[in-house]
Amino acid sequence: MKRKIVSAAEAAAKIPDGAVVAMSGVGIYDGIAQEVIDAVVARYEQEQHPSGISLVHSGGNMVANAFSKEGMLSAYYSGLPMIESDILTANTYPAYSLTQGIVQHLYRGQASDTPYVTKIGLGTFIDPRIEAGAINALATENPIVKLIVIDDEEYLYYKIPPITVSIIRATTADADGNLTSEQEVMKNELLYMAMAARNNGGIVIAQVKYIAETGSLKAADVKVPGMLVDYVVSCTNHDKLHGPPMNAPFSLGMTGYHRVPDYMVPLKLYAPDGDRLLAARRAVTELRPGCVANVGIGMGEGVSYLASKEGLKDMFYLTNELGAVSGHIGGKFFFGSSFNAYAYMNHPEMFDFINGHGLDMSFLGAAEIGEDGSVNVTKINGKIKGSGGFVNISSSTPKIVFLSSFTIGGKNVIENGELKIIEPGRGGKFLKSVDQISFSGPDAAKRGQEILYITERAVFKLIDGKVTLIEYASGLDVQKDILGFMDFVPAISPDLKTMPAYCFEGGPIGLKEEWKKQL
Repeated sequence: MKRKIVSAAEAAAKIPDGAVVAMSGVGIYDGIAQEVIDAVVARYEQEQHPSGISLVHSGGNMVANAFSKEGMLSAYYSGLPMIESDILTANTYPAYSLTQGIVQHLYRGQASDTPYVTKIGLGTFIDPRIEAGAINALATENPIVKLIVIDDEEYLYYKIPPITVSIIRATTADADGNLTSEQEVMKNELLYMAMAARNNGGIVIAQVKYIAETGSLKAADVKVPGMLVDYVVSCTNHDKLHGPPMNAPFSLGMTGYHRVPDYMVPLKLYAPDGDRLLAARRAVTELRPGCVANVGIGMGEGVSYLASKEGLKDMFYLTNELGAVSGHIGGKFFFGSSFNAYAYMNHPEMFDFINGHGLDMSFLGAAEIGEDGSVNVTKINGKIKGSGGFVNISSSTPKIVFLSSFTIGGKNVIENGELKIIEPGRGGKFLKSVDQISFSGPDAAKRGQEILYITERAVFKLIDGKVTLIEYASGLDVQKDILGFMDFVPAISPDLKTMPAYCFEGGPIGLKEEWKKQL
């Protein structure tokens, strides 16, 4: 049996020039093998090896920028690009912006030697008839997405180079390399990553917190069997190099292995305020008892906060795309986690569920909203932001609630139950056309999706392919305070009414008792 437990520097030395390197993790720390990554970058700084590697990651892995040293990368594939936008658009190497779910399923495709074909991405910036997910000219010249037709239906075929190195993270390993994840907050795509690298003749490097005696781990708890793991690095600094999501305070209640009292859930740390809270108060009423809903990063997080704050969380199933099911779904730097979750699905499996139309509704942010109902969240002011799970979720869910502030830089207060505008802000949210199509309004209309756009000033709905004003905040002048800040004239519902009073009241919305009657 070969020696598997090595130092981070020894593991980094095993990565050859030209390797296709996949790394697990989301955010600043969670699931990221930080000590191994640091060692790989340090080796390159000292030796200029490994050079010319291709980097792959599914979620917003914020250490990706460390690989942006001259000559280190030859290609970049990401579900949520984290290398600085100016570097990616400089056209030094081909760079591609895909989605979180697509990259995970590309891992699975390589693990099982199966082509990846899906409808995810059609009509968006990933569609080869639009931008093909290309960030720069080199990527445009070397496309990795093709349009194909099967039984008269359109699909997209995705292909990236074979992964030859997977750098993953778990909690405990034994000397044979069997891995468990009992203190990991997110249940990442470790097994598919490991199988992909090994099946491509490559290597798997795992960073862990603890080393256990061989054979002492419960077989049912093993997430990746040792036969797939080549090298194990025992982290030397847990707090700095093996931390929780976004460097947030760690709680065992986030792992799925322990429950904590509700008073220990730090709701105040991810409470929305201002326009975010007003929009969330309107949005949460779209939930229905027993429904299954996704809560996206950003303004959508206010829905999960209110569900916990008002004791509603057990009346439906809130989820996030990282795999958490119910509990107190986290927001801000806790995003991706859940305190006292009912269950955790593995990351790729959650996207199977999402892609398969398993959700009833989803709450997502919106940076730009176009006249045709399209939404942009992936390219703002020319900067590449990427999709994460947005494209998968928005194109696969029957009902989408987009949340946004109405203007940029506005300031509002509540007086006597009405919205008062202190600083109107400027336009730029409701445009004739969006800068990049992350969600296609026309395609949504064809699919028959129900689409709402909720802001603190007004609520719009996509009706017959038209963005239609259906509600406005009491105390506002529709022409002056709403239409005057839009670059297009929306349709106006014949049943136009004011937004519900509870949006602008400070007390509980009071949905729990009402919904109990429906159960």
